[in-house]
Amino acid sequence: MHIQPFLLFPALRHPASRSYALRLAAASILAMAAATAFSIANPWWAAMAVWMIGQPTRGLLLERSLMQLLGTLAGGLAAVGLAALTDGAPALLLTALCVWLGLCCGASNLLRHQRAYGAALCGLTTAVIVVLTVGTPLDTATFATARMLDNMIGIAASLLVIALWNPPSPAAALLEKTRDLLCATLAHAALQLGPELPTDLVPRARRLVAALAELETTAEDATAGSLSQRRRLKPLRGLLAGLLDLVAVMPALRQHATALAPAHAEDLDQLRASLDDLAETIQAGRGTSLAIVRTATRRLRGADPLFDTCLDEFEQALAAIAASYRNMAATLPEPAASASVHHPDIAGVRIAAWRGVAIPALAAGAWLASGWEPLRYLMLGACIFTALFASVDEPVPLMRRVLAGATAAAVAAFAWRVGIAPVVSHPWLSLALASPLILAAATAQAHRGTAFIGLAFNMLFAVLAQPVNIGPAEPMALLTVELMLLTGIACSYAAYRWLIPMTTQRRRRHLHRAIRAEIAAIAQQAGTPARAVRHLARLRFLILALIARSGTEAATADGALAALSLGHALARMGHMLDRRPDAPEAPWIGQALHTMSKPLAMPHDAGATLQNYATRARAAGASATMPAVRWLEEAAEHLTEHTAFFRTQPARKAWAPQVADLSSSRARQGRERA
Repeated sequence: MHIQPFLLFPALRHPASRSYALRLAAASILAMAAATAFSIANPWWAAMAVWMIGQPTRGLLLERSLMQLLGTLAGGLAAVGLAALTDGAPALLLTALCVWLGLCCGASNLLRHQRAYGAALCGLTTAVIVVLTVGTPLDTATFATARMLDNMIGIAASLLVIALWNPPSPAAALLEKTRDLLCATLAHAALQLGPELPTDLVPRARRLVAALAELETTAEDATAGSLSQRRRLKPLRGLLAGLLDLVAVMPALRQHATALAPAHAEDLDQLRASLDDLAETIQAGRGTSLAIVRTATRRLRGADPLFDTCLDEFEQALAAIAASYRNMAATLPEPAASASVHHPDIAGVRIAAWRGVAIPALAAGAWLASGWEPLRYLMLGACIFTALFASVDEPVPLMRRVLAGATAAAVAAFAWRVGIAPVVSHPWLSLALASPLILAAATAQAHRGTAFIGLAFNMLFAVLAQPVNIGPAEPMALLTVELMLLTGIACSYAAYRWLIPMTTQRRRRHLHRAIRAEIAAIAQQAGTPARAVRHLARLRFLILALIARSGTEAATADGALAALSLGHALARMGHMLDRRPDAPEAPWIGQALHTMSKPLAMPHDAGATLQNYATRARAAGASATMPAVRWLEEAAEHLTEHTAFFRTQPARKAWAPQVADLSSSRARQGRERA
């Protein structure tokens, strides 16, 4: 049966992928050859560094090389330090290793992008050095030095062979994509001020927010390798925060615009036309002047108090967008405070740290209790892949590919050491004969769908076959080591799959909880504007992170925008209470902030409570058109319309939300009758 090569190696379809695979294979072979020529122990580690670093663009490869270097140095020093502190006692040293690995896995979840890889590699390096030297005559410091030197050779080979010919990071494309998204958001805002709304208005808003989340997620990779481009990240995040605020404020602006007198229809048309003009000006590269927009908003001032408050938010969002875009597009962006602040998944950090301690501890316990030497390699496999996948949202599908590639590598390595290595007369000839296998695995690594299969094959084949080692191998001993390594990988897979799992759905639940916590923090700190603004910046980041994992899913996107609007409403209430503490509605605003400063066990009831406060504020003499009363009503609407999003404990059964909503509605009806 004829099988076309590109079905097994999809990277062969594209010239760029074929070229990258060739460079990856050449760099790894060069690294292994150089380490062999310098007589450094375990020269295949140099090639493994190349495969670990391999990235499709020059900037990403440079940053990953730096993290590889720092992670290896830190991991090597940690291994030497742990061995010195425990005096090499196996039980104490392995216990210290488990704790250290847990810290590295937690740090990998705490950090982002290539920095997370550096933390994971630090734990991996420590595990390799400690596991392979504990209980042996090998000197830990000498072993760690050899690993560091091998990694340096692998990094040098990557920079020499791959980085020089890799395409640069798409920083220019990032600016163009940002400009297109900015113009699309302005056009979306203009549409909502028109006389007729398009039927796909809500799906369009979801797509825009999903595009904002995707841009925030990929921006750091696009600016990798360039300090000047990295300076654009803060203004970019400020721009994304302003665009997110604009999308969130437009429904309220549209709602209050429909209540304006007919005499203001022409002024609304002028505002809509000014937004279209601004989008065309930005698209043509002629700046971001807001003069026309401000002229239009001035003519609408005083038409309605509620509309004026929405105009304030609208103008603030546009001002932040224009300033951030000008700073981002400048030749030398100026340092600026970010309106979106990274908020780590603390629950995910704890889970990753616990997994980093538990899995190696189980393997170490089995090894120490039985004293069976091959269990050393079971622990090695478990440690390596527990650390590598610590920060991945969906590690299980990737680990299945790793298992497939590792199994194929074990079979190939056994055949190589038993059938080929004994008849080869020179290490260089052995390396030359292994080159086609290395090239085939590099070709698999060059395609996204088969990247982990190729990476696992090359890594395990290099460790087990040791292509530059032509010494004899005991078949049964080799087979035992292979089985233990595969079992260690399988143990790590089982932990990720069943024991201490991590999935995108679980990350989303963590983000939901963090969003609710930030809303409560905004209510608690609403009287201190600087702190409330800080929590709003965290809320924006969490919303973008949640939508990045949810896409255009209707309930999540709508709930996330409602959460942002609710956060803004609470911040406005606190600011008003700080400026006008004797206003007629002030007592009810204070009660509302106190209610929202607690976890929302029953969002529907909390919404009913806020609506009750609005009614009482109106009865106390506050006009229904006063902004504070309307803020209470809008907050109540967000809570009652998105009960599932704001619930503290998401129900596990499909019928549970219905029961909760039914009980809360009955309680509300009872209060109304009373």
